[in-house]
Parts: sequence; C-alpha cells; structure tokens
Amino acid sequence: MLRAPENTRRCYQDLCTSPMVRKPKRVFPLKGKLYQGAWEYEVTSSDRVFYVPDEDKRKVLVYYAGKHPKSAPTPP
Repeated sequence: MLRAPENTRRCYQDLCTSPMVRKPKRVFPLKGKLYQGAWEYEVTSSDRVFYVPDEDKRKVLVYYAGKHPKSAPTPP
C-alpha cells in the first residue's frame, strides 16, 4: 500500500464491487486447470493480487498479494 496507495485503493474498491469485471491487461481470469476460478489483478507493473471470487457468497478470497512472482501461485 505504501508504494502505490491510489492503485491499491482502486484495487480494493474493484474487488469489493466488481471482482469479475475484466480490464484489459489489468484484471483477468487465469487460464489452466490449476487456476480454475482464480483471477489476477495488476496493481502496478511489479505488484499483483491473486484472488478467487465467490459470487454466491459475495466474497473474494485473496491468496497472494505482493511482488509479481515468476509464475502465478495456485489457489488453495
């Protein structure tokens, strides 16, 4: 949050209101069986949030937030 407060605030608002709305090169679902249901949010060019939205419960499970990893972490 300290490196990019505005971007982090926008990410939080988007995850609270519309976590499954695609934004080209910024918010998108991950591909592949390992990542089924998982999404990635690019907060900055070097910071990412990986999460799994649950439409029925109206919740979002954030399972990684931090520096861009070399490969996407798998959801729990």
